Amino acid sequence: MSDGWINQKQQPIMNFLVYCPRGAIFLKSIDTSGLTKDAETLFNIFDSVVQEIGVEYIVQLITDNAFAYKKVGKKLQQKYGTLFWSPCAAHCIDLMLENIANPKWFPLVDEAIKKAKKITKFIYNHGVVLDLMRQDFTNGKELCRPAITRFATNFLSLQSMLRFKKELRQMFTSDKWLSCPHAKTAVGKEISKIVLEDYSFWSQCKNIVKVSESLVRVLRLVDGDEKPAMGYLYEAMDKAKEEIKRRLKHKVSLYGHYIRVIDARWDKQLHSPLHAAGCFLNPAIYFRPSFKRQNEVQRGLLCTLMRLVPDPDIQDKISSQLDEYKNSIGDFGTSLAIRQRERLNPVSWWEQFGLGAPDLHSFAIRVLSQCCSATGCARNWSTFEYVHSKKRNRLEHKLVNDLVFVHYNLRLRERNIQRNKYALDPISLDNIDLMGDWVAEEPALLNPDDINWDCLNEPAALVNVEEDVELETIDIDDDDDDDDDNNNEHGLTNLPMGASSSCGSSFDDEIDPSLMDDDEEEE
Repeated sequence: MSDGWINQKQQPIMNFLVYCPRGAIFLKSIDTSGLTKDAETLFNIFDSVVQEIGVEYIVQLITDNAFAYKKVGKKLQQKYGTLFWSPCAAHCIDLMLENIANPKWFPLVDEAIKKAKKITKFIYNHGVVLDLMRQDFTNGKELCRPAITRFATNFLSLQSMLRFKKELRQMFTSDKWLSCPHAKTAVGKEISKIVLEDYSFWSQCKNIVKVSESLVRVLRLVDGDEKPAMGYLYEAMDKAKEEIKRRLKHKVSLYGHYIRVIDARWDKQLHSPLHAAGCFLNPAIYFRPSFKRQNEVQRGLLCTLMRLVPDPDIQDKISSQLDEYKNSIGDFGTSLAIRQRERLNPVSWWEQFGLGAPDLHSFAIRVLSQCCSATGCARNWSTFEYVHSKKRNRLEHKLVNDLVFVHYNLRLRERNIQRNKYALDPISLDNIDLMGDWVAEEPALLNPDDINWDCLNEPAALVNVEEDVELETIDIDDDDDDDDDNNNEHGLTNLPMGASSSCGSSFDDEIDPSLMDDDEEEE
């Protein structure tokens, strides 16, 4: 896994990590200062890393979606013939979310996000209001929830705000708020009006969550390293699209724009035979009666088999053993193996029940043990910054790299050991940066006479957003609630996010996938 980074000194660094079934390990970082990041230079760097590890041990190389990296990946595939280049799945899905928030294509989504940020900035920039919300209405829980990426944070924070819609309305009609000095300011009145009177805002939030929630779930899946995601990504993307269609009443006029955005990224960038092979070899998915893509994923499996296994004799053995798996013959067909398809993760299932097909057993575990994202590389930015960017640091890069190697891998080991004990990631505290757009101070919202921040009560607890199951319980499928009645009473229609409106929209135009260039990178 590889990812580029520029530190506070504007020094470009390229990080390399290795992922295996026992976890991830930081390999090294390369200082690329003075190097032109063209395809040829990058190819030489990546080629040296491949040779250092050994091509026979590599299944795939994961990078971001920049054009130069894509070109390098294709050259490495051509040179060695036994590995895959894969784009970072988390990056691709985050770009889908970014496109859905693009004001050019989805202005109502952008408008709703801006209003939500205005609400949270006002609350979090005033100690009195923040304390009122925490203590009297949300039981110490927060409105803003940091997620894996900035755009996922936007949508997850909207989901959280929708969850606390009732509490926010109660707060802005309470006696404590009405007696608060901020309630009489122009900004306070504007925020109160959005929360209490802007019914279209809440309707838009509900529609946004309908579309984004499924994608955020896939993003959580591919970002996590508790279990390899290779056996799940292919089906997860299909299910996400079907869920969006279901929530938007299977009306092409409502879901069409969003599915085109997703398909443009999936078909052009993310989809790989390796993902299809993982789906085929995952018994929990392949043998599911509702799964209808057996032929499609089998083609991906054969492509993966011919690339990862260059020996024709072993290819033939695996091909013959595939019939036993598909027809549930031998150990694959025992009642225990059938019951455990859904209960065990796919790697453990193959370890237990694939011994009768040794060549297929080895191949399946090799494929299913793969991750799908390079986000692990990003998690050592803060570690590297701490070691490398001290003002008086005069260490050579090799020694600095050795320090990062030891420090970061100790943290990785700590996380693997304590993974089930603590929700907080001991490696990265960079989530706070993701919340800047939602809570950052703005001069227009500050009051120097506000409450002493030292006296502010702390939130109830630090909740891991990715595991907060309460966020999944929002009833976003019921379109007959009070909001829609209020919309009708005020002459408002429950506009789909892609509908034209008086504020201007480009939704009547076809979304051009060519606008989604390969060299787009997350900010």
